Amino acid sequence: MGILGSSHHESIKCQKAITELFVKYNIRFSGISRSFFKNSQSLADRPGFLGLFSQINALGFETNSLHWRYNLMANRVLLLLILASRSEPDIYSQILAETAGHFLRNLKSQLPHSRMLAISALNTLLEGSPHKASVEDSQQSLDHPEECNILSTGTLLNDIIQEEGFMNDTLNSLSHVHIISDSDGSSKASYGASSFQSGSDKAITYFYFDFSASWPCTPSWISLVGGGTFYSSFAKIFKRLIQQCGMPVMSSLQTALEEFLSSKERSRQCVAAEAMAGMLHSDVSGDLESGSDWLMLQLQKVVLAPSVESVPEWASCIRYAVTGKERSGTRAPVLRQKVLDCLCTAVPQSVATSVLAKRYSFLSVALIEISPHKMSPAEEQYHVTILNELLDNMSHSSAQVREAIGVAMCVACSNVRLAGARSPGVLTEQTGNEYWYKRLTDGATELSVSIQNNSQSKQLELASDSSTANGLDNKEEADAKRM
Repeated sequence: MGILGSSHHESIKCQKAITELFVKYNIRFSGISRSFFKNSQSLADRPGFLGLFSQINALGFETNSLHWRYNLMANRVLLLLILASRSEPDIYSQILAETAGHFLRNLKSQLPHSRMLAISALNTLLEGSPHKASVEDSQQSLDHPEECNILSTGTLLNDIIQEEGFMNDTLNSLSHVHIISDSDGSSKASYGASSFQSGSDKAITYFYFDFSASWPCTPSWISLVGGGTFYSSFAKIFKRLIQQCGMPVMSSLQTALEEFLSSKERSRQCVAAEAMAGMLHSDVSGDLESGSDWLMLQLQKVVLAPSVESVPEWASCIRYAVTGKERSGTRAPVLRQKVLDCLCTAVPQSVATSVLAKRYSFLSVALIEISPHKMSPAEEQYHVTILNELLDNMSHSSAQVREAIGVAMCVACSNVRLAGARSPGVLTEQTGNEYWYKRLTDGATELSVSIQNNSQSKQLELASDSSTANGLDNKEEADAKRM
């Protein structure tokens, strides 16, 4: 409290010293002593501790006149205290809902650093267990305090989320984090603030709790969809909120996203992609059918949209949506099959080549997240369907489309071959593994011979009528494209 109450020191030298002291405090703070609250004298201090907690909580709101640096310090201490209180269920249960609600409101903060700390805090505090909407589950949880604790937290968060305009304001605030560079069209990975800070300010803003595992876990070698920004921590927030609170969050997001999905601003498309990724990966129970139908409809609109500026973000959204669950990443998300169904749906022939290339890029990033050694029969069939389409379109007139087809074919063929190595003979019989392999190798040999012969015959022929020459040129061009 001494540090938080030192804002009256206005000199730069004092503020720098206070910042350094606070960072040291963060590093050295090891939590509440295990002996705390264990004896009768400490029990009397419990109301005092809760009072201190509420006092610090109040300092973390923007409504007070504190400088943003002190506002951030207060929120940081709040997170430190609640994480250190996890070993004391009685204390933790009393402050979890209030603290989670506090950080949820901070998602729409006008202070960029408070928003980023709120993201890290919520990702740490929310349990993330799939929401159970049934009456039986609710009744059973009454016998378990920790489940009651989750229910009360979900109720409070739902009340906040359903406030008028809350979700729209939150999405709008998070979209401001994505600063799009005019030179390369990509978003800066600085969370929108660091370029204007002094060294002492950066010492605080960089010091967040972020225990999220790195994503993606699979190699990112597809250059066609690189260069964008997709904050998986943002997607995880929406997923966690849906898992904690259930379908009300899904409904609120659907209403708010209508505007963002149709926006031409790339920053709004970025946050829409992150929200959609969290929704698709949440595996929430409840009215799943209607929710998934809405999600698939929006995803189909994204695939067919003529705009290509936000393709990297939407590719990351699809990749996140189909990413395997659990530590090994082998358990398929509930909606993976529906996402693949949507991507496998052929687009109209009248669409622009950029849209067709975008669809093949989306297919590539979806297939790369499927574990070949754990492929289901349905996923094996998707690979067959996709391979047949790719083989039929190898000589497409657009170089952009041919490049996207080549990348998708690399991923699909690799998955099929690795899956076949797991159970030799089975995949060959079911999907015609050798068919695509033979078609590729024999086709490459045939085309190379054809191109070579055409070049030689062109040199030998001294005279030919124009129609024959044009026919030869067209055939040679088609062979080269397919090759």
